[in-house]
Amino acid sequence: MKKACAAILAVLMSCTFMASCRKASVEETTLPSESESVEEDDGIAVGDKIVFGNYPQKAVQGTDKYDAEPIEWRVLEIRDGNALIISEYLLDATVYYYDMADVTWEKSSLRKWLNSTFYDAAFSESEKSLIQTTKIENKDNPLYGTPGGNDTEDNVFCLSLEEAQKYFKDADDRRAAPTEYAVMEGAAVSEDCKLANGMKTGWWWLRSPASSSNRAADADCFGNIDTVKNADGVDGDIVFAESNCVRPVVWITLTDNVKEVG
Repeated sequence: MKKACAAILAVLMSCTFMASCRKASVEETTLPSESESVEEDDGIAVGDKIVFGNYPQKAVQGTDKYDAEPIEWRVLEIRDGNALIISEYLLDATVYYYDMADVTWEKSSLRKWLNSTFYDAAFSESEKSLIQTTKIENKDNPLYGTPGGNDTEDNVFCLSLEEAQKYFKDADDRRAAPTEYAVMEGAAVSEDCKLANGMKTGWWWLRSPASSSNRAADADCFGNIDTVKNADGVDGDIVFAESNCVRPVVWITLTDNVKEVG
């Protein structure tokens, strides 16, 4: 009897030891590793301009039609063979939310539009296969404490306040101009601020909340954002402002099919 009990105890101890070893092994192999950004990968460097996807931009001469043209993007970051890119121009004009209400990025009309209407219009199936679904962190407004809401998973998104500061050198670098198509869709432009190519600049949405939950952060025509509380009256815009523009952001896998502009 004692021998039988000893044998059973030995088996139980062995199973417990093996289970603990397996658990430790799984925990060790599933810990996330933070990869580092690089300046260049596969001939593409941070700051380069690339073309990817197509979207209406310029009017066909002599008509009121707009043919889809290659979208120009700026490379913001490169990591693990993938590139974070933002459109060089403001591609469309739309509201952040369709009503005057408290809303976060998760529930915004803009997020839905980017990941459905824009996503399907701008990218072919082969291009969609290169777009990475990204876990988006939606922080509270750092100045006002306005809730940012739940984190999301998106194919296409907008920069946050923090990212708009991180990826651009200064306000001047953040300035962007709406396309002819975006202006036709209602985009506001500034008569006082133009790019080197003569295009008038506009306002573009960020995904972060502003001073209250019915206002969303944006970059204005001069590239200013909510960096200093109450400075220059910079406080984003009401969520149903129709004249603000969209400057989409995506993570894509770099392949030989991704080409630099020119």
